[in-house]
Amino acid sequence: MSRKKRKSKGSDLGEDLPAWVDDQVPMRTIPYTEEELDLFVEDTLERICDTAAWLNLVDRVGEEEARRELRARIVMRDENTRKLTRH
Repeated sequence: MSRKKRKSKGSDLGEDLPAWVDDQVPMRTIPYTEEELDLFVEDTLERICDTAAWLNLVDRVGEEEARRELRARIVMRDENTRKLTRH
């Protein structure tokens, strides 16, 4: 089975690329849910839990506060957070 290929508009190499390479993913327009944020925190912790930076933060402020700080930084990076209505 052959796949339809087309030239990438942005390709300077002139390679034939699969059509899906140039497909634009729609931008997310809503803030992450609390559950999604929890997953981001846990996934990030799996990657950084043994790093000096994380261990130093935990030593300085405790694990609970370090988790809150990590979550706050993830929220700050989400441009859609400003769209949340806080009560």
